Amino acid sequence: MKKMEFRVLQMKKRRTQESDEISELPGHITDLILSRLPIKDAVRTSILSRKWRYKWSSHSILAQYRTSVLSHTGFLTKGDIDPWILHLSRGCIREIALYVCNGEKYKIPTSLFDCRDLICLTLYGCLAKIPSSFEGFKNLDALYLEHVELSPHGLEALASRCPLLKHLTLKNLEGITQVTIEARNLESLYIGGAFLDVTFGVMNSLKSVRVGFNNNIKNRQEPNNANSNNLHEFFRDIHNIQILKIETYSLKYLAVAKVPQTLSYAFGHLKYLSTCIDFNSKEEILNVMCLIRSSPQLQKVEFQNRSKNQQTKWINFWKDHHLCCLEQVQEVTMDVIYGTEPEMEFIEFLLASLRNLQTMTFRLDVEIGEMEVLIEMNYFRRASPQAKVFVL
Repeated sequence: MKKMEFRVLQMKKRRTQESDEISELPGHITDLILSRLPIKDAVRTSILSRKWRYKWSSHSILAQYRTSVLSHTGFLTKGDIDPWILHLSRGCIREIALYVCNGEKYKIPTSLFDCRDLICLTLYGCLAKIPSSFEGFKNLDALYLEHVELSPHGLEALASRCPLLKHLTLKNLEGITQVTIEARNLESLYIGGAFLDVTFGVMNSLKSVRVGFNNNIKNRQEPNNANSNNLHEFFRDIHNIQILKIETYSLKYLAVAKVPQTLSYAFGHLKYLSTCIDFNSKEEILNVMCLIRSSPQLQKVEFQNRSKNQQTKWINFWKDHHLCCLEQVQEVTMDVIYGTEPEMEFIEFLLASLRNLQTMTFRLDVEIGEMEVLIEMNYFRRASPQAKVFVL
């Protein structure tokens, strides 16, 4: 009997020693272990010892939900996410990226808004209701919202209570058609989807803006939509930016018919301009030219072709227009060229107008013969003797 008791005591002592060894592992070792584990296994480490109970919650964890492959991949179910976020809120979590890709939108629990040490928050496919008690994410640097449903008041509360916010993405938000964006420390902004009206507040630190409106926006050009059809008013309060990307169908809805030679204000710091353009649209071309003329520091311009079928003929169109104050432009890129007449006329116009052009690069459609395009370009007059043309 005594021998048996001795063996039992010896086994308990051995288990205690092993448990203590796990608990006393250096922090960088536990971090390495957790970083190599799948999400569920990382959560299960909480049963190893009291010291391990919340270690997993201090790490950046990506929760993914796929309805169709849930049982095969071991990803978290919606029922698992709520307690998981509750645990995170008790620690010092700094980054959360939550993607709900299929099924109904996941309703964000209020405990997420208690994660006050967050630096980066990404939500995809979620329903967010900002609680009245929310005091803000005082350390949040980056906020990415895509396919998220929330109220205009909720978005305003979320953005205004993040004083250190520098990077903001708002894409395909549901429940919001009009938005006002004001974040004094914001440096980069991407806004896309079906917004009918966008207004910018004071954002003197803003350096990069990316706009990507959908093509299926209804009634976008109605008179009540103040900024919907006026590119010049749209950018008036953010003209100190250095990078501007006008993507997808944005130019179609922001272009105005009566275009001045230059804007009433200047993009005094703009160095890079990228536009997605339909070369069939005279309005879009004129609006881009107006932007270029209004950007005295512009160095690089990129054109992305949005329309494959181009039948428009510009009879004497380019003779009535010229690009002034463009001595600083050194690089032009045109993506997906089909060799159509409107494209070639525009290329000829640019080569004849840009006096300090260094390089002009084209990416041809796979069905277009490179040699034919090069031969035609060889006859174009070049204002810049050092300009080189590259075809990809």
